[in-house]
Amino acid sequence: MQRDEIIQICDSQVLEIATARFGTRKDALKIFPEYEGAANLVYEYEIDKKPLILRISFTPERTFEQIQAELHFVNYLAENGVNVSKPVPSQNGNWVETIQAAGIPFHIVTFVKGQGMRVPDNGYRYRTDAPIEEYFRNWGRTLGQMHALTKNYHPASDVIQRPEWFDLHHSRLALATQLPDRLHHVQNQIQSLLGELQSLPRDKDSFGLIHGDFNDGNFTVDYTNGDITVFDFDDACYFWFMYEIASAWEGGIGRTMFRGLGQRQSFMAHYMEQVMEGYHQENSLPDSWLERLSLFIQLIQVEEFLHYAQYLDEPDEELQSELNYKIKCIENGIPYMGFFDDIYSPEKPFSL
Repeated sequence: MQRDEIIQICDSQVLEIATARFGTRKDALKIFPEYEGAANLVYEYEIDKKPLILRISFTPERTFEQIQAELHFVNYLAENGVNVSKPVPSQNGNWVETIQAAGIPFHIVTFVKGQGMRVPDNGYRYRTDAPIEEYFRNWGRTLGQMHALTKNYHPASDVIQRPEWFDLHHSRLALATQLPDRLHHVQNQIQSLLGELQSLPRDKDSFGLIHGDFNDGNFTVDYTNGDITVFDFDDACYFWFMYEIASAWEGGIGRTMFRGLGQRQSFMAHYMEQVMEGYHQENSLPDSWLERLSLFIQLIQVEEFLHYAQYLDEPDEELQSELNYKIKCIENGIPYMGFFDDIYSPEKPFSL
């Protein structure tokens, strides 16, 4: 079912009931615009001048039990000092309310909106009275804080618990076995990468329940003091901590992507030094794990390729150029998304 149809069903059959259950009105809601990869409908509203978020999940994989497990983890982090966007119970005292409409279960949750704003919404400008390094360190420190806490986390039950990363992304990973014949080598490279990952050790100091989509689009920053508030845990899964350090690495490239090689290398080294300085204030990883950074960056590039692989035959030249760039990196095992390789051009980033 198309997103427009889902919105229409919500408008006509869901929102009136949902808002009443969370103490507000349908006409008080303001929908967030759709963005790439969005799997929920998200609305903003206020009660007693407190900004709140109402999220509606409707896809089959976002089950009632999975959302319960997500909220259990979020509440655990909040209780142990992490700034997270906390869920708010309904008028019935439920964390999740489910409304059936058009044969679809719509799962509704309300969260307290994070203090401040996302840095991308401010043109990537940080606090004027603080160095950008503060932001990088806070990013790493928040990751470290969550990773340290997950070592002692126990799910609500065997049923109410989050999946492993491989299970959460099963349908996308399946696409790697369905690529056209001309991409046979790409398919082999992806399977080799996944096999290498599966063979890694899973001790509690390196593997646990993670946010799963930790990037600057999923946390706000309080511009008065730099504090980060994390939200959007609906991709939380069990995986290696290094994956989120690799995601942090990717989060820095936009600040230097139009510069020459030397400047890119220098900036990224300084950026990751600051991220890891913050991280190590809360958690530590052995050097043997940090040396696997490139491996997890490869995985992120593979994820991005598989997301766009559905468009392999589209006539869009810009899209094909970006896909061909990813294909060449994967085929040839070029590390760091090609960012430090001759394949990369600052004039045409991540395109051929």
